[in-house]
Amino acid sequence: MFNTKKLDSFAAPGNADSIEPSAPAVHPATGEYAAPDRTKPPVHALVDECLTVRGDLESNGDILIKGNVFGNVHCKLLIIDTDASVEGGIDAEEVIIRGRSTGKINAKRVRMENTAIVESEIIHQIFSADEGARIMGTLRHMDETASASIRTETTKPASSRNTSKSAPSSAAASEAP
Repeated sequence: MFNTKKLDSFAAPGNADSIEPSAPAVHPATGEYAAPDRTKPPVHALVDECLTVRGDLESNGDILIKGNVFGNVHCKLLIIDTDASVEGGIDAEEVIIRGRSTGKINAKRVRMENTAIVESEIIHQIFSADEGARIMGTLRHMDETASASIRTETTKPASSRNTSKSAPSSAAASEAP
């Protein structure tokens, strides 16, 4: 059922890529398990083509999606492969889309390859799309969304302000030359 040739190449002695299960680190005095070492480089995660994930994915590293994800994704680098799809929000430093994405994308850098199909609002700093990529939605630069939120906050009515105090100052300002 499983291809043993692939597994044998990983298990070969002296192979730098060999995968050997290691026991979790246990503190000798207390017998408690130690916390994972966060000083190591981040791990790369893979959602294989035979997987469908229902729920949110969060990683400090990179995620390659070859299957289907129904939920939000938060990571450093996200790659949605050709036959893969993500239905949910994406929050990442960089997103490369080869497959399908539906939901809001918030990333510093967004790259859509020619097989990409995206139905969403894309908030970005740097955006590129190959010829043939399909976008149904909106593109917004991060600066535009920040200035729009500032404009929204300044136009909100101030219900706690006393208008009688501000009226004389505006009248005095209109009388000035």
